[in-house]
Amino acid sequence: MLIQAVGRALEGRADYYDIRLLDVTGTVIETRKGEVTRAISGKDSGACVRVLYDGAWGFATTSDRSEQALCNAAERAAKIAKGISEGIKDKARLAPVTAVTDEAVIQMKRSFLDEPVETKLEYLKSAYDAVKKYDFVTNAMVSYKDTYTIQEFYSSEGAAIKTEVPRILWTIELVGKRDSHIQSVRRRIGRAVGLEAFDGDQHLKEADAAVASVVALLSARAPPAGTMPVIADPGLVGVFAHEAVGHASEGDLVATGNSCFEGMIGKEIGNPGITIKDDATLPGLFGSYIYDDEGVRTRTKVLIKDGVLTDFILNRESAARLNMEPNGGARAESYHSRPIVRMSNTHIETGDATFQEMLEGVKKGVYVKGSRGGQVNTSQGFFQFNAQEAYMIENGEITHPLRDVSLSGRTLDILKLIDLVGKDAEMGHAGICGKGQSVTVDDGGPHIRISQCVVGGQ
Repeated sequence: MLIQAVGRALEGRADYYDIRLLDVTGTVIETRKGEVTRAISGKDSGACVRVLYDGAWGFATTSDRSEQALCNAAERAAKIAKGISEGIKDKARLAPVTAVTDEAVIQMKRSFLDEPVETKLEYLKSAYDAVKKYDFVTNAMVSYKDTYTIQEFYSSEGAAIKTEVPRILWTIELVGKRDSHIQSVRRRIGRAVGLEAFDGDQHLKEADAAVASVVALLSARAPPAGTMPVIADPGLVGVFAHEAVGHASEGDLVATGNSCFEGMIGKEIGNPGITIKDDATLPGLFGSYIYDDEGVRTRTKVLIKDGVLTDFILNRESAARLNMEPNGGARAESYHSRPIVRMSNTHIETGDATFQEMLEGVKKGVYVKGSRGGQVNTSQGFFQFNAQEAYMIENGEITHPLRDVSLSGRTLDILKLIDLVGKDAEMGHAGICGKGQSVTVDDGGPHIRISQCVVGGQ
């Protein structure tokens, strides 16, 4: 076996080692104004070896999966680990786990593997046909990507795990113009499933929703500025859960003093009605997986329960540093990357408020929907998000649309200022999260009301 051959090559030079072998089959199609601008189909295969020696890591990759190539990679990784170990004071350790032998497959109801490119292209063309009739839409970009990843993981502790995971990402981006006013909108479908992601013409529904958003934005006014009540939709709530809470809950950042949550396990940091989870076990979501890239079976991570900080997202090394149990939070972008702590599907749990109850009592506030991105400082706990859509709330009613609205605040303050949590949770907001590497994620939650938040904009 490969792990045995690598073990012989590393004898006496590794306290721990593991191997990941990957085969990724995929298709990418992009269109602009209905014309195909990119179409690629192919396969990427390779492997990597990770070595821990005297508290230091060595890592090497190869596109050749033969036994000799893997032994050569192991030799390189061992040399790196040995060279680094001499200058490291804070030695890396691994929290213990039970080595597992398993095969796990995320099934597809409608496999994309044998479907012709014409079938996949139709999901782009039909969406463009649905939006091209609107003269204010000046540009429409639609893309499709599928990947089928087969990964094998072997460790010196005896783990032997094979997983197969499909993923689909469909995106539409519209640019609209009215007079000199220009606005853009993006909508996505991202799932860890097959072509059933498009059942019920979901892509056409997203195209229609994107058009409606453009219409609202082109007639929008400049936003108010100041501190006021804010109601956030599931899309922006998911971004808050991911960016402000999820990143601050990543164990590597906590262990190195780069999180505002450091030393706060067991403390009440939010309204008792707030529960936030990171959960790769949710079926079919874009950030879902079965085993992480250290061979640890993933589980639901309850980061905040009833306002109390209860857990972090952990790989084996950060779990050891924090004296906690690994929970399947190690992910790598590809065989070119070593596993680091990453999120999966991050969301706020439902409450018992209705949307109408949230509106009541708001004399002047803002209703925000979706995200255009933002920034987070995890160590200080400050964030700034840009909403994709927004609407004025006046005397308990939604009135006119707003454009270029931003929200800012301090995570630990906002968690306590959330005074109502809705009963209408929604997941399925697929994204690509960057942290030196890019991985698939998802987020969501119910509507929430923040009693006071800083609103700004144009």
